[in-house]
Formats: sequence, structure tokens, C-alpha cells
Amino acid sequence: MEEGGELISLRAGDNFQSDGNSYEVQSQIGEPGGFGAAFLVVEQSQDGLVRELVAKAPNDPGNQNIVSSFKTEYRVLKELESLGVPNIVRAVCLADFVGNPSFPVLVMERAESMTLKEATSSKPLSYEDASDVLSKLAAAMTGVHKAGYMHLDIKPENIIISRAGGLYLCDFDTAQTIPDKPIKFEKKSGTPFYMPPEVTNGWKFDHRADIYAFAVTIYELLTGVKPFEGQTQKAMLANQLNARYRIRKMREFNSNIPIGVEQLVHKCLDFVPEKRPTNMTVIVRA
Repeated sequence: MEEGGELISLRAGDNFQSDGNSYEVQSQIGEPGGFGAAFLVVEQSQDGLVRELVAKAPNDPGNQNIVSSFKTEYRVLKELESLGVPNIVRAVCLADFVGNPSFPVLVMERAESMTLKEATSSKPLSYEDASDVLSKLAAAMTGVHKAGYMHLDIKPENIIISRAGGLYLCDFDTAQTIPDKPIKFEKKSGTPFYMPPEVTNGWKFDHRADIYAFAVTIYELLTGVKPFEGQTQKAMLANQLNARYRIRKMREFNSNIPIGVEQLVHKCLDFVPEKRPTNMTVIVRA
């Protein structure tokens, strides 16, 4: 289905089923992402219970690479859940929407929430609130990496903050198994400004790409600006890919940031992957 020049795989009123439970699409949530769009759905279980959930559907059901990424995301989320990884969005099921073409729909738990980007759209968080986000995000990424995966699209839009104060890392459709040593991947994964130079340039990389993206997110969270300045996005990206570019100290923007946190974030932002912390455990302990 196509709407306004964009491919829309689900519409309000559409229905699908999984394991005897039925789901009805209510409305689209936010803007479509690179691989798909999210929808509010109502689940009617076999025993009569009703609850609201979130369903993610591919924006191009005919693209087998995108469809395959949904199956991968579901498998990764269920594995992370079985391992007890904290602060990860929970998958409910992978349903099949029967149509022309048919495609998978990833159903996930829902909480009253907003993305980290939305939560910080007007001003940066206080250091006290930001430190809680930092701690919970670091715990999630530590668990993901220990499970053998790298997320490859860490950014404020993929971090959900619930009204109850919970944090959930989502969008694992670009996740890859951590290689034994840095390797080249056929396809770039991630979002400009959060992708490290080795990914943007198509060089070999590993899980330290996540550590870099984590640092960009935390820098932005605590200062309200991205680490790489410029009058235009093109200039900002050029600075990001310049090994000689010197990132401004975070405390120039926010003097409440502890020096140790500033030093750690800058180390994670190093142009050279080998100079970044080797794993998230080091960051959690810092």
C-alpha cells in the first residue's frame, strides 16, 4: 500500500492473528523509520483479555532484506529476554499479516512513554536525570554485548523513556553478531552523526561502533548539542570524519558535568576505535 508517496504496510482497521490472539491496528505512531513504521494495536487474547501493544511493520513488504531484518529482530529480542538483559523492549510475538504481499509484524509491549529525543527536545536533562539514563542505557548495552550482539543504531530516537521512569532500548533490526575481530560488513548500519568514522567510511569495525554511538548520545543528552559543530549538516559530518577535529569539552556547555564523565565520553568518541574503551563493562564501572 502507498500513501502520500510513502509505502504504508498497515492501516487503521487492519487485523491479523498470532497463536489464537487477534490484533486490530488503531493508528500509526510517529514517523516511519528506515525499515518500518510503528502502530498502536489492540490485542484480544483467547481468554478475553484486552491490552494495547505496539506493532512494527515493514515499510516495503516486498523488500526481502527488510522482511528478513524483522525476523532477526524478533529472534534477538527473545534471546536477550531469555538472558535477562535489562532495559530492552520486550517482543510479544512475530505475527503474519496476510495480504498481497504477506509480511511479518513484530508485536511488542507498550508503555506510556516518549523517546529520549522527544524528552530532550526543549532543553538538556539535568545531570541527575541524565545520569540515570546513562546508567540504564549502559546496563542495556552491556547485556547486549555480553549476549554477543552489537546494536548498530544507538541514538535518542531508539531509546524510550516511560512515565514510570523506565528506559527501553529498541529497534534491533540492524543488530549483528559481534565478530571475533573487526570486519567489513556488506551494508552500512546506523544513522549519520551517530555512526563512527570506521562505519561511515566502510572500514572494518566491531562493537566499539556502539560505544561511539553511546558517547554521541550522552554528549548530546548532557550538553544539548552534538559533538561535531558546523554551519550545515554537511560541515558537521565533515568534521566528524576529520581525525584532527577537536571536540569541545562538555563542561564548556554544562559545568555540572563531572570531569570524570567528560573524560570518559571523550575517550569513547576517539576517532581510532582501538583507543576507545574495549567494552561497556568499563563504562558501567566508571
